[in-house]
Amino acid sequence: MRKVRDLLRQRRVMAITLVTLLTLGIVGVVVATTTSVGCSLTRSLAVKSKQCLTTPVAIVGSPTPSAGSQPSNFPSPVPPVESSSSSNPPNNPGASSYPPYDPAASPGAVPGSYPPLAGPASGPNTPGVALSCRLPIYAGGPGSGGFIVFPGGTFVADPRSAVSAPSPSPGTASPTPPGFGGYPGWWGTTYDAKYSKWLPVPWAWMSPDGSRYAYPLNGDIYVESVTGGAQQELGAGQRFSVLDVENDGVYVTATPNPGLWFLPFTGAAKQITASGFWQAASHGAAYGTATSSVPQGAANTILKLDLKSGANTSFFSQLNGQSQVTGFDIEGKPVILVSYPRGVAIFIATGPNTATVIAAMTYGEYQPPPFPQGSPIADNRGLWYTTGSSTVLFTSGSWYPMSAIAGQIAGQCV
Repeated sequence: MRKVRDLLRQRRVMAITLVTLLTLGIVGVVVATTTSVGCSLTRSLAVKSKQCLTTPVAIVGSPTPSAGSQPSNFPSPVPPVESSSSSNPPNNPGASSYPPYDPAASPGAVPGSYPPLAGPASGPNTPGVALSCRLPIYAGGPGSGGFIVFPGGTFVADPRSAVSAPSPSPGTASPTPPGFGGYPGWWGTTYDAKYSKWLPVPWAWMSPDGSRYAYPLNGDIYVESVTGGAQQELGAGQRFSVLDVENDGVYVTATPNPGLWFLPFTGAAKQITASGFWQAASHGAAYGTATSSVPQGAANTILKLDLKSGANTSFFSQLNGQSQVTGFDIEGKPVILVSYPRGVAIFIATGPNTATVIAAMTYGEYQPPPFPQGSPIADNRGLWYTTGSSTVLFTSGSWYPMSAIAGQIAGQCV
């Protein structure tokens, strides 16, 4: 009998131990899927938990205008993240960011992770954004342009987009402009809404009033009149590159050398500064960096150059992030893409040392959605981007998928 009692006692202890272990295991799973520390453990164990989802990154190649075969998962509206931006800033996005930012524990951390947004609406209008306009877009190369028509979000090709820049002196031995991608006289595609014409250059190479565009040839800058075809040569023999075209002249760089120049349509050329490597210009300011590059893993600082006074100030930087100005919003605030060791983020810099993150993704997640790519184009509706599988609009602090057509934005929605 004693042996029987001992055996029963052992089995009771084993049963209690088993129940305790099962209970701890359940609690452990809940903790692992509902806390930031637990999520790190969950990911290390390759456990897929919806509670631990971050918005992963998926940078894709050059898109073509085509209907996306997959739903477009896109970052949802994100809370603003203030960026402290000195030359060596201790980046702290603030208490509202998720997961909490810890520079010591999270080197190269992306400022925030956000759940995906639902795919493009199938109805005539996307909820919240009802448009009646045509968005110019192209795939690559002359003749690939057309319009995404709203409402509906369908693509209509336009053969008139097969354009190229003329030779400087037609009928002579003057060389044909080389262009990009093996297309003579073509560097991109822009739709000039004011004159209803397609131009063979990027958006920044067209003047804001739509009357002129510029292109490089053999070290010179040529300016073409959109209406009459009149041509003007600027900066002869200086090996300049077009940075930005304004209504009164062209801002140029001399890559790989530092500096920024202004070539007016009338009058003498002016060197704005002899230093800096400039990425973009708009609304009376240029933005760039002090050096052409920095070592892998190091942060760079975006500088702001006042084009009238020549004053140069530090404007934006992210810890462990390499920043590049990719465009501007309708008010001229720079849109900045930051690459981190573990992901990417897009900011709108609202002022010196202050910026708002509008999209962020982390590398290495198991369900990579699209991410806004290339240079945005702004109009009074917001910022237009494509993602590789869709066209999206950032407006009033939120992202909206507008069409399952992808390509490269060629102008404002008109």
